[in-house]
Amino acid sequence: MLNPILIIGGSKRYRPLFAALKDLHIQTNQVLSGEEALATLNMRSYDAVIMEWDLSYSSALETVERIKKIRPNIPVLAVGSGPDSGLDRDGKSGGLVEYLPMTGVENIDLARLIGNLKQILPELRARVLPGRDLLWSKTRNEKMKKLLAMLDIIKDELGSVLIQGENGTGKEVIAWLLHYSGRGHTAPFVAINCAAIPETLLESELFGHEKGSFTGATERRVGKFELANKGTAFLDEIGDMPVNTQAKILRVLETGEIERVGGHNKIPVELRIVAATNQNIHEKIEQGQFRQDLFFRINTFTLVLPPLRERREDLFSLAQHFLDLIGARRGGGPRKCLSHSAQQMLLKYNWPGNVRELRNVMERAAVLTESNLIGPEALPEEVLAESNQLSLPPHDSQPFSASVRNGSGIVPLKDLEKRAIIEALSLLGFNATQTAKNLGISKATLYRKIKEYNISRRLVVCS
Repeated sequence: MLNPILIIGGSKRYRPLFAALKDLHIQTNQVLSGEEALATLNMRSYDAVIMEWDLSYSSALETVERIKKIRPNIPVLAVGSGPDSGLDRDGKSGGLVEYLPMTGVENIDLARLIGNLKQILPELRARVLPGRDLLWSKTRNEKMKKLLAMLDIIKDELGSVLIQGENGTGKEVIAWLLHYSGRGHTAPFVAINCAAIPETLLESELFGHEKGSFTGATERRVGKFELANKGTAFLDEIGDMPVNTQAKILRVLETGEIERVGGHNKIPVELRIVAATNQNIHEKIEQGQFRQDLFFRINTFTLVLPPLRERREDLFSLAQHFLDLIGARRGGGPRKCLSHSAQQMLLKYNWPGNVRELRNVMERAAVLTESNLIGPEALPEEVLAESNQLSLPPHDSQPFSASVRNGSGIVPLKDLEKRAIIEALSLLGFNATQTAKNLGISKATLYRKIKEYNISRRLVVCS
């Protein structure tokens, strides 16, 4: 797990820069002096130190030397206003600290700082690559294979991308994968949840604001679009964005410029917009709640994520992957796996919360199970309840008895075939396409057999 980054200093000059790190979900802890830094380094772990070098050279160098005595391997980045601020004038600091000259241009300074942090902290890069961890590339589902093939084609294109899918299907993961698998993976990836930010604050979050532009704006703040310059801005739940803000987003896409709230200067930005929604955008357009012209600008490429119930082939690999991640996070130990009966329960469940729900269910099961084998008793009530509802009725679920045997005690072939079809339909969530595939017959033959044996089940037919 990535530990926080310790920041030493408190000048207003670098305050927006350090605030931007938090906006990018990089955990930091800031102290004002070298003495405070030494005290906190003795109390908890940090992965790196960023210190303001606009102090006296001797005191700054002394702080670094004392830090290295406590934590010899911790990387130290110094930020300062001059070309080298005297850092190497006497050679004493060689190898102890890396100096990053700041230009005063926030986008450039932030890009330099992030780039250096990624070089010295590989975990910082790995943390924003969950798409690869989620085994998307190993999917067995045909719809996901087509989606990933399209993603590979457009990963280096600057055209806007619209990702559609139900909640929990992994839309942000696909956006991450799109960004970090392309040539621009070293550029920023900035996510904005349009539904989670109040309308009155959304424009400030997107475009930034100038000091004094509204009550509470005590200092200038860089917006998400500026943070994402040269990279990707991910607009999650764009269907919930207010119409007035939509017009300004469209303006950014058309002009390549933004204007901070309360500001008058045009700021050029170059970025790729990746938007996501779980809503029917066409219905929103008809209702006057989404601009059609913005829709045409953001759906240069469209990716549609199937729900988990339509990709049951990936269910077990995803479940095991989550169990492995959870095990590693909890300190390792013997690998936990699902029992056969627990697997069947998962197959019968409809997964309304999709991949996100599966992850939560696996975390619950891993915590509640002491042994290495996870059984049905560790699954939540809703999974067990739906599994029971979808289980076979009493006359179908019993073992073959004398009532289905002929006079010689042999089970007729048609009863074996009926049993195989019923069990396959049940195990595969009544998905006719997958049932036919697993039984080695065509879908037409499956339907004929269902009619012949009078098997009454609701069928979910996939294209």
